[in-house]
Amino acid sequence: MAQEKAPEAPPARVATGLEISQAIEELTEEDSERLEQTAINRICRIGRLAAHNRTHEDLIQEAMCRILDGTRQWRPENVKFVPFLLGVIWSISSEWASHHERNPDSPEYAAIESQITKVDDEGNSHSPFEAIASTQPDVEDEIVRAELESEQKALLQQIEAHFSKDENASYVLMGWSDGMDGPAIRELFGLDETAYRTIVRRIRRYSQKIIRKGDGQKSK
Repeated sequence: MAQEKAPEAPPARVATGLEISQAIEELTEEDSERLEQTAINRICRIGRLAAHNRTHEDLIQEAMCRILDGTRQWRPENVKFVPFLLGVIWSISSEWASHHERNPDSPEYAAIESQITKVDDEGNSHSPFEAIASTQPDVEDEIVRAELESEQKALLQQIEAHFSKDENASYVLMGWSDGMDGPAIRELFGLDETAYRTIVRRIRRYSQKIIRKGDGQKSK
């Protein structure tokens, strides 16, 4: 006799408008500083042109509005408000960037990073998840390094833009960008291990796809 499939658990409830307003009012000074710095970093990452000259204040306001009007649904049982708001800020900025024309051209994190890491002529690995270096290069290496960093940044922007409307994937990408490992990301954003690994696989598949596409264009 076939075993009956256990019923799926109902989705966590969506926060009410009162709960959202209360959560906003309870933001601490430290929370506000973290939100502001994240928004500033995101505007710097995508560029003011891609943001259509919108500021980091506009980005935070847009995130708040989408949560309040229900476009982005906060489920308190799954994730705390500040991490959720950070994820919305991240995904909205990626959404803005996706509308701008660009150049086409933990163990889980290490696996993804290895798929999209570029190696320069000296054998040095460079990950697009690394912060863009601010060091002063040697004159003979300056052009090569600039081209490599530009390619990495364009690749990461393309990945972020693709997952801009996928909040859980945006959480994972944001965590990686902040140097977090899998367990820390799962704890912060309320993701179980199965959900996290599924997201990682989807990011890996898409990363490999665009890398193969880019390599194919270069070989022509």
